[in-house]
Amino acid sequence: MNKDYSLAGKRIVVTRAREQAGELIQKIEERGGEAVVCPVIRFVPPPDLTVLDGALRRLSTFDWIFFTSVNGVAFFFQRIQELGVSMEEFIGRIAAVGKRTAAALEARGLSVQHIPGKFTAEHLIETMHDKLKSGQKVLLPRSSIGREVLPRSLAALGVEVTDAPAYDTVKSEGSIAQLMNELKAKQIDIITFTSPSTVRYFLSGFSLAERQRYLEGVHIAVIGPITERAVREEGLQVHIVGNEYSIDGLIESMSNYTG
Repeated sequence: MNKDYSLAGKRIVVTRAREQAGELIQKIEERGGEAVVCPVIRFVPPPDLTVLDGALRRLSTFDWIFFTSVNGVAFFFQRIQELGVSMEEFIGRIAAVGKRTAAALEARGLSVQHIPGKFTAEHLIETMHDKLKSGQKVLLPRSSIGREVLPRSLAALGVEVTDAPAYDTVKSEGSIAQLMNELKAKQIDIITFTSPSTVRYFLSGFSLAERQRYLEGVHIAVIGPITERAVREEGLQVHIVGNEYSIDGLIESMSNYTG
């Protein structure tokens, strides 16, 4: 089998949190590219755990738990362990946005009853209409800065939603300075963004004038439409969009891009 070196010679910035960046770095390097690691976000427990703790202490009352990210899974189970709560108390069903999220749950011995074909909150709601009943209770452990589309859409279906912040996404300091030097020297080909927060925190390190000067000629690659929207709202052009809204989809789209 011929090895795929479609990213050979490309220097590609990875802005994901350091603990999540490994897979993307590996796949870039497997295709001959050079990953430039610049984590602009990190994940921490939320300052207020009241809502999550209350929900975990009444797990048996929920009909569904919706997990929207691997982070949500990790912090959810970290807090369960800290509180000494047993997941066996939960007798409802589980939905997960994305194959990675589902895999993280299955690795903990849990069965996932629903995974939408497209890995977005909008598609999750669209594919859950026939599975949800008015009056059911849904627990939503997620980022404290998660979009409102999911809880709002669930509430519109008559579902009782407990939107429980399980983790915070905060800026990772100190990564941008070295990258600025490489951008200034025109040594970067592609910058990848995998969430709106990576877009926001990355660009917060640049003035408007610096954005124009340093990002000229650099191609921007995003994991899916939500992140694409965040880039466009910042006034920048998106050149590459993942076709599956996943790391694999992002890699394939970058490999196929000839711009």
